[in-house]
Amino acid sequence: MDVLGNIFQGAGAAFAGGAAASGWTVAVIFANIAFDGLDYNRADRMLRRTLLVSSNFQAILLGIAAVFSLLSGSIVAFITCLITALGFLSNVWTLAPRSGKRVTGMRENRKGKRMVAVALTLIQTAFAALGAALVAFGI
Repeated sequence: MDVLGNIFQGAGAAFAGGAAASGWTVAVIFANIAFDGLDYNRADRMLRRTLLVSSNFQAILLGIAAVFSLLSGSIVAFITCLITALGFLSNVWTLAPRSGKRVTGMRENRKGKRMVAVALTLIQTAFAALGAALVAFGI
């Protein structure tokens, strides 16, 4: 039974580490490449879309890591991965298009949404890396 716990522990660390690597790739590497090679509007649109699509993937990875953490007995890592998964889902809510009637004279600040989403992704990436370390050490 101890061997199974070690397998769950390693799998949880791998999934949480994968979410951290994905967050870093999207928020830092992809953002630099997009704004280096494209004009501003296309880069902004592409980065917002990439953040939106990758947030679901990262939340799923962290949800799986949370399950493996719980099965391995790492309660603190379980809580960290679960809260971080919800944090990645906050990007979906941040970048979602507004529904309902628009207020006359008010413009939608897409640049502000992108900046908030990138900042949230970087913060959640740090917590995903922390979750991976907590699972790896069995905390």
